[in-house]
Order: sequence, then C-alpha cells, then structure tokens
Amino acid sequence: MTVLVAAKGPNAGQRFTLEDGGALIGRQPDVAVYLDSLSVSRHHARIICQSGACFIEDLASSNGTYINGVRIAGRAPLTDQDELRIGPYTFHLLGDRPPPSPAPDPIIRARVDAAATNPTLFSNNAAYKLQVVLAIARELGRALELDPVLGRLLDHLLHLFPQADRGMAVLCEGDRLAVRAQRTRHDGPRTDYPFSRTIVRRALDDGAGLLSEDVGRDGKVDLSATLISLNLRSFLCVPLIGWEGRRLGVIQLDCIRPGQVFKADDLELLTAVCLQASVVVENAALYAEHLREAQLRQELLFAREIQQSFLPTDFDPLGPEGPEIFARVQPAREVSGDLYDFFALPNGRLAFFLGDVSGKGMPAALFMIAVRTLIRHLAPSASGPAELLRRLNAALCADNPTNLYVTLAHGVYDPVDGGVVVALGGHPAPLLRRADGRIETVAAKPGLMLGCAPVEPVYTDKALTLAPGETLILYTDGYTEAFAPDRRMFGVEGLCEVLGGARTPLPLRECAEETAAAVARFTGGELQDDQTLFLLRRR
Repeated sequence: MTVLVAAKGPNAGQRFTLEDGGALIGRQPDVAVYLDSLSVSRHHARIICQSGACFIEDLASSNGTYINGVRIAGRAPLTDQDELRIGPYTFHLLGDRPPPSPAPDPIIRARVDAAATNPTLFSNNAAYKLQVVLAIARELGRALELDPVLGRLLDHLLHLFPQADRGMAVLCEGDRLAVRAQRTRHDGPRTDYPFSRTIVRRALDDGAGLLSEDVGRDGKVDLSATLISLNLRSFLCVPLIGWEGRRLGVIQLDCIRPGQVFKADDLELLTAVCLQASVVVENAALYAEHLREAQLRQELLFAREIQQSFLPTDFDPLGPEGPEIFARVQPAREVSGDLYDFFALPNGRLAFFLGDVSGKGMPAALFMIAVRTLIRHLAPSASGPAELLRRLNAALCADNPTNLYVTLAHGVYDPVDGGVVVALGGHPAPLLRRADGRIETVAAKPGLMLGCAPVEPVYTDKALTLAPGETLILYTDGYTEAFAPDRRMFGVEGLCEVLGGARTPLPLRECAEETAAAVARFTGGELQDDQTLFLLRRR
C-alpha cells in the first residue's frame, strides 16, 4: 500500500492512502486527495500507482505541479525520494518498504508507550497520577492560545519534577521541529535551548516516552555525542500525540545538575500528563487555525468588496443617446479572476472589455486589477481594439512574475451609427442577437491570450453594425463550460437558447438573471467557475 503524506503546508501530517490505479488530486470535494486551497485547480493532477511504480500527471492545472522544484508537463515518475508540490502543499510518498532493524541504543534506558490504552501507565500510584493529570488539565483548560498553553504546561512540570533544570515544547511544523516554549529553573540570559533531533524523532516515530537516567556514564559515548555536547545528565522526552495518531511534537525535560536523575516512575507520570496535554495542545492548535481561517475569510470578504468597487455600475455612461448596457460577475469563490469594464472615450465612443484571468482566487484577482488599470491607461490613445491588445500584451509580458495570463474581448461602440469594432485575445467570440431573437457568432479572429506570448502576437479588428434592438453578447467560459451532473456541457448552444427567442425583448438585467438561473439548474446549483456576462443593445 502506498501513502501520500502532506509534509508541508495546510494540514501537514495528513495521509492519503493510494489504491492501485488512479487517484485524482484537486479542489473538488469528491476527489481522492482533496486540497482546500484556491491555488489548487478542481482537477489538478492524477497520481497513478501500478505494479509498485507511481506516476504523477498534471491535468492542465492553472498553477502547475512540481517535482523537486521543477514544473512537470503531462506524466512524470514519482518515487519516495521525490518532493511533490501542488499549490501550498508539499508531499512525500511512503511505500511498502519494510522498516530497518533498529540498532541497540545504549542511551535510552526505558520507554513507555504514550497511549491511553497502555495498561501499565496508571498501574503504579494511580491516585497520585490521576490527581496530577486532573490538576494540570483544569489549569490548561483555561487557555485557548497555543503558546500560553505550552508555557503554563512547562511551569507546572518544573514544579512537579524538582530534578528538572529546564523544559521545552518542541512542535512539528511541517517537516521541521520548532521550539515553541521553554522554561529554566536558573537565572541567566534567555536563549533557545539546543536539543537532539535524533531523540525527538525517535520518540515521535515510536510513539513512546523515552528516559535516559545518566547520559554521561554511558559506555558507548560515540552514539550520544550530541547529548554529551548538551551537558545533559538525564532527560525525559515524551511525544504529544493527537487525534488519529497525528504527531504534534514532544515535551522534553532535561537535568544537568550532578546527582539529579529521572527514574522510570517519572517517565510514566510525564507520559500520563502528556496524554491529557496532547488534547489541550491540539485544541489550542485547532482554535488558532480557526482564528486564521476566520481572519482569512474576513480579508477575502474585504478583497471582494474592493474588487467589486472596481466594476462600473452606471449602465448608462453615454446618456439616453447611448446603448442599453448590463454586465455582471458571479465569482465562484470570494474573489474573481473575471473582469468587465466600460467607459466613454474622449471622441464620444464607448470602450468595453470582458476578460478571464488564468487561475482563481487572490492571485487572479490582483492580476485582473492590473489588467484593468493598464487598459484604462492605454485605451484613450489607441487607434483601435487590435492596437490596444498589442500594447497591453507587450506591457504584461514585460513585467509578469506571476506567469498568469488573460483572455480578453475588447470593443469600441459608436453611438452615432451603431458601429462596433471588436478584437479578441484568446477569448470566445462574441454573439450577436438579432432583433427577431436569432443568435449568431461574430466571425472575429481569436488571436492569442495576453501576458504569455513568446513572440509578438497578431490581433485583428472585426467591424460590424448593430441595428436598433440588436444586442452584442460577451461572456466567459464559466457559462459555456458548466457541467451537468451527467458531465454534459452547457455549451454555446445552451447560452443561445436561454438568451434568444422569446427573451429577446426583456430588459438586459432580466436576460442576465435568466441566464444565471438556467446554468444553475443545469449544473444542479453548483457554481463551478467564475461567470461574467456583458450585454450591449442598441436602442
């Protein structure tokens, strides 16, 4: 059986069992490896394990799949020596290799399984141990923040174990060990205490508390050189184990005074305390994560409000002589990578845009704002839509460290005669709705998406004239590529059906609302991607 382990990022330590065959990785909740991050695509990658070999295949994700820091294209082999990165997550494979035979360790003199089911843990002096555990649990239960919890725990332990000179709480943060709290019995400058990572890893891997009664008198000092350099005489190192065996970290107590040592009873007592402390530490960590998530949600709501404020809401920019306009963005998440914009040009014409930034979430939203700012700067001096797209692409390619790109439809409307000139940068062609309800595709050349072209692309203007009552329709693929539960796609045909025919004379706002409702019925209510619609009708 092969296991995929999250080594870094959100939910570090989480494990996914990979069955033979393929397992999807992505942000879609029903995939085998569900990753709740906006930088992960819905179907981001597929991991395939067959006959002892594993492969990872990128499924045209927005932000890429990386092995050992290199972005892959298509399928690549994956071994337990590789580091797999998807968004903020870093993974390692664990295969079926048998564990190596442990060498005898002359330092560890006793070990106690750190499990509530250990029958020997409370067999000696059970009443005293229970009293200590309840007292510490009662005190720790008053704190919700992690660092104060750890500090209080160490204060209690130094009082409980008079032979301890110092104590520390070492927590697992991804694949690294970090000292989150420390206490000493002696005055002096506050410094971070060194510790033996080998011993800490041993306690975590074994899930057992460890005791060394006298490090200095060990007969095989070469195996404990690190401990000797720390000037330790005796130590206790007990793991903190959370729900479903998740390793949270360790509590370690050190003794450096001559004649002071820890005994087996001390190990049992500290292990009993750490069983309860693990619950409190995990609850504090979950509370901290909850606060971070709540703060992130609040920040995303603020970001959404800011982003929405960039979208024009005055749909009568040219007054009664101008066209009827309506546009809307429906973000699939808190913020959107889609955009629309329209504004009057100095010559009395109306410039309008609709675009779709690659990716989702905050990076796409920030890139969208940059695109909008550049458009507004370049549009007044551009001779036409095609020239503006060329200049916009050059500006984006010159400074685009995010490697995002945008598809864009840009047009200019002349209210005098209803003339429209449009140009496309990798975006779906506009639709033209005739006054009698027929809808046809505008035969504009697609061009290339903006922001990633290695050579200067070619953009072409397409001219047409709107008769009174005719409507130009711009949209993003969030409508046409919406999937029903049976995997049917809404398509351009579905968009034409809902916008044409009897709905032609409706106000444009009602047309947009009918379209959104039709797509929601088709998909079963799930908003799978950002959806943006721009409607312009000649009066």
